[in-house]
Amino acid sequence: MTLSGLLRVSLMMLCASLSSLGYSASNTPDAAHLLEQMSNSFSTLDYDGIFIHSENTRMNSMRVQHQQRKGKEYESLVDLDGNKIQVIRIDDTVICVYPNEAVADKQVMSSTPFKRFIGLDSEHLKLGYNLVVSNKVARIAGREAYQLRLEPKDQYRYAHEVWLDKGNYFLLKHDMLDQNDALLDRIQFTSVTFDPDLKVADFTPNKESYSKQLVEPKARRVKSLWKFDWLPEGFSLVWPEARALNHGTSMLLLSDGMATISVFVEPVMKTKATSYLLIGATVAGEKTLKVGKQLYLVTMVGEVPKVTIEKLMSVFMPKARL
Repeated sequence: MTLSGLLRVSLMMLCASLSSLGYSASNTPDAAHLLEQMSNSFSTLDYDGIFIHSENTRMNSMRVQHQQRKGKEYESLVDLDGNKIQVIRIDDTVICVYPNEAVADKQVMSSTPFKRFIGLDSEHLKLGYNLVVSNKVARIAGREAYQLRLEPKDQYRYAHEVWLDKGNYFLLKHDMLDQNDALLDRIQFTSVTFDPDLKVADFTPNKESYSKQLVEPKARRVKSLWKFDWLPEGFSLVWPEARALNHGTSMLLLSDGMATISVFVEPVMKTKATSYLLIGATVAGEKTLKVGKQLYLVTMVGEVPKVTIEKLMSVFMPKARL
């Protein structure tokens, strides 16, 4: 399986599984409480907003609409640049809407970039991060916001800064920063309303468009034959078993509650040189392992520093002779 193919599988699997006014430090809210409220806000609030997602030199503007209606959760994500591709989610049903079939064959729309913030466990995050709330309220998209920083306790993860609406804790801005505090990735709302006049039609594909339902990969659970001799503090396996993909590839998933690392193992016939690829905040690494007479290609992909992937590559091994 190609590296680009593994990146796509990783994305889909993870989807199944983002001017200052001072105030008294005594009023500074608890970091864990802020994160919990932020995590809940994505599914409980109705909202309609425009945000910018920037990564390296790439920048993309998107519109997100969300509503709870008659016991169902509706969400629409529209790419405002290029071909105006839309992803509609009604509870667990996801529909991708393209202008026409030709565009559908060439482009893949990513899911909402806020997935990482849903279901956060603040106590688990404290294993790898110091949670620090600023004693100032910032202004994002014309709204007052608390500023919270997740400072990494080691070199194996990035720092994160989030700005949360002071009234309802909605995520207004998220920055991912490297070890030198250089910006790697940013999501920032430019406008948002929390009393939108949304209708069913806003979550219904246009008749002239080309739509197809996205089917979550049903990877078979298999016994994991691999292990890590070491993991950074806070990182652990998300699944107790591995997932069997096509072409004999198996997948493991690591997470520290904020960052995730996908691990793919596939049998190969030839040795490949160890290599690394950096795309913004994402690092991918490949390495060939020989177990007995069989060669295996190990690929790791994650939004972590390169040193993390390098270290994990060096401590990845079979549980027993395969």
